[in-house]
Amino acid sequence: MGGKQKKVIPVNTHLQNPIQEKETLKSHNCVLIYKSETEGDENHTPDHSFIGHTTKLFKVKRLEKFNACCNSRLENMAFLQCMEKVEKVKCFLEENSGEQDSRSGKNEASETVWSNSGLTERMPVKGKRTSALTDDVLAPPAPFGHRIVTAKQAAVNSFYTVSQTEILGGGRFGQVHKCEETATGLKLAAKIIKTRGSKDKEEVRNEISVMNQLDHANLIQLYDAFESKNDIILVMEYVDGGELFDRIIDENCNLTELDTILFMKQICEGIRHMHQMNILHLDLKPENILCVNRDAKQIKIIDFGLARSYKPREKLKVNFGTPEFLAPEVVNYDFVSFPTDMWSVGVIAYMLLSGLSPFLGDNDAETLNNILACRWDLEDEEFQDISEEAREFISKLLIKEKSWRMSAREALKHPWLADHKLHARLNAQKKKNHNSDAQDLGTK
Repeated sequence: MGGKQKKVIPVNTHLQNPIQEKETLKSHNCVLIYKSETEGDENHTPDHSFIGHTTKLFKVKRLEKFNACCNSRLENMAFLQCMEKVEKVKCFLEENSGEQDSRSGKNEASETVWSNSGLTERMPVKGKRTSALTDDVLAPPAPFGHRIVTAKQAAVNSFYTVSQTEILGGGRFGQVHKCEETATGLKLAAKIIKTRGSKDKEEVRNEISVMNQLDHANLIQLYDAFESKNDIILVMEYVDGGELFDRIIDENCNLTELDTILFMKQICEGIRHMHQMNILHLDLKPENILCVNRDAKQIKIIDFGLARSYKPREKLKVNFGTPEFLAPEVVNYDFVSFPTDMWSVGVIAYMLLSGLSPFLGDNDAETLNNILACRWDLEDEEFQDISEEAREFISKLLIKEKSWRMSAREALKHPWLADHKLHARLNAQKKKNHNSDAQDLGTK
């Protein structure tokens, strides 16, 4: 599993002049163009149905139900404290009921969240899990609290030492350098984005605005920002585990199905938070998922440069992107929404399980035709030992009709990610294979 380098071949993103890149594997670069149908509409007004009050409804195993309206700051604080306790009870019940019957709807906890811009909810960190998933599945939070950042009109070198030799990554935007805060010695990453005009600057300001709204352990956090004439620098949380893409193509990194579950669970947790905040990522791919370190299975989603706030009444459309990961509605230049991200989640799951790219053709045109035809299968030998739960998980995401795809919340409740008995079985198989490999090495 993993390491099928011969098939995971990046393609050129300029659809008008496709060029097939062979041999060398590189990170995908992509450009998305956004268009709002209500752009310039003076009569357009946001939906005020949620403004003025916030109602939160939690039902916990049909045992407890809370319904509260917050009309003042004091009530907001008391309400959030109450919700933290409710969430802990809910998590406890979910974990224990899952052991009895993870597929039964009788014991399923349901959660409905209504939110507005006046109330920011911090998702509490869940406690220990009673499953085969190891404790390191919980990604560590950033080494600083969530910050609301505004770009400073100042020189970054006045506050940080930016390394010119330690380059962490790069792409269409520019490069990411390792840096250190002068006052505290805190290790961070500086994303240097070249801005050639006002449009480029607005796009980066949008990225800052999006990151200001996202406070989750599986989403990279923004620390500071600086703006000059020719560039904007985003100073962010630093992790040193490399891209998830590197693990897929590494012949020496044999990802097991349980490893993939660990990754996918965190990806879905991060995307669920984004969607709860009404934000679409729109550029999910293994290159935009970083591992916290080289050994653990902890990840953080990065690169919110193409993310957008989702306003259903504006009917957002997206054109152009990384061909392998485009959802059918993007190829057809149709409206995008939360399920658009979930298609990409399905592609990532497929790639992690097999090392193969499900829709990759010999050129961009063939790739896009495969996507429009929803032409994929699980017949390759790489899927020979994959569980039925994993197969079903993918089949509920790689669906052409976006309204039929699982949401991030539903994905997290799917047996593949939630069934502790399955995880225990996969863990036992992993140990058995490890012991068998060790014995084979001992006899050589």
